[in-house]
Amino acid sequence: MKNYQDKETGQIYAFEDDYDPFLSDNRNTPKTLTKNIKTRPTETSVWYDGGWIERTDAPIDYIEPTSSVPSYNPAWMVHLKPYSAIVSDKQPQFQFSLDQINNNSYDGMQLSKVIGILSLEDNLDVLISYDGGIAIPQSEKFSKRVDGITKLNEILCRFLLGGIHTEVLHPHELTVGTLHEKTHLFCYAPSLYNQLRFNWASIADRFQPLMVPRVLHLNDLQKAYMDGREILESIPTFTPFFLLNGYTSLINQNINDALNNLWIVVEQLTEILWKQIYIRYKDNYPRRVQKCHANYKESNYLKHIATKHKLLRLAKVITRQNYKILECARKSRNNLAHRGRQPNREVVITLWEQLPELLESATDYKNIGMREIKIGQEINWNNSHNNNFDEWKELVSLMK
Repeated sequence: MKNYQDKETGQIYAFEDDYDPFLSDNRNTPKTLTKNIKTRPTETSVWYDGGWIERTDAPIDYIEPTSSVPSYNPAWMVHLKPYSAIVSDKQPQFQFSLDQINNNSYDGMQLSKVIGILSLEDNLDVLISYDGGIAIPQSEKFSKRVDGITKLNEILCRFLLGGIHTEVLHPHELTVGTLHEKTHLFCYAPSLYNQLRFNWASIADRFQPLMVPRVLHLNDLQKAYMDGREILESIPTFTPFFLLNGYTSLINQNINDALNNLWIVVEQLTEILWKQIYIRYKDNYPRRVQKCHANYKESNYLKHIATKHKLLRLAKVITRQNYKILECARKSRNNLAHRGRQPNREVVITLWEQLPELLESATDYKNIGMREIKIGQEINWNNSHNNNFDEWKELVSLMK
């Protein structure tokens, strides 16, 4: 290996002995390299004006130099869960044979091929790869890590609202990647997706995703995205993360987190209904409603979520059935928050099934796709009734 130093930044580059960076036409190789390497004297040394100086000797307004070589097409990325194959009229599903999968002879790089786009509130659109990769540009609008996480979760929530199962992106799952060779998405972090793309996955890991992936048509994905986008744009104060995170927690049987997140959704939608419908038209409601409102106002109870739900029911903004479900969920959430009592799973599922109606009331959209998403049965491993723990007890006794 041969080392070179960038005269702009002081960064060291290492290349194979038979590679000459001065003759290379690789756009990622700096044109400001030199063979004359200046070793960094101390950990506190900084690169300034072509050499190393101590940080204390640098100008007050010193800024660490950056390379003049741009970062080409950097992206924030997430993959749809479960493993998905995105097909289109132009790109049918890859039919990998059992022999190809067993022998690891399939064309893995085809999985990273970009097959479609989604419109983005930017001059650059969302890119979608065949294997369910969703990429947004690390542009000025999404320059920070938190910006990438927030926007990708919003995109995933749009899919969810449009009726497509998606799961939340947690910060540790965010992937940094790039548009590679103009037509493929490449991610830098090791993952199953990278292993499948580069034919590095074990036979146990590659069989299910390649043989029986979830297949989504690009047209369906784009429609769900646009439907979800219109819904969210109609309620700008709504935070998509909590709906997505609540749903993800629910399907993964984390009932406590599911209720906490979905109750935040309820509170946000309640506030929207309260301000945009109830308060706007409260003078037109029957006398009974106005009298109740006055009594609650005098008692300083109007700020309470339970009071708002009662008045929304009396004003017929929500139905009696809505009210009963919300009342039950509110009590379960209070028991969880104040007494640490885990809620009944059925209560949380019923709340989830109620949310589309609240969303439709708050947005004037009807039959939103999220109605089609159902929660499956609870997974509970069958335990044997004929257990023998003699060896366990023996080991414990020996270790005392």
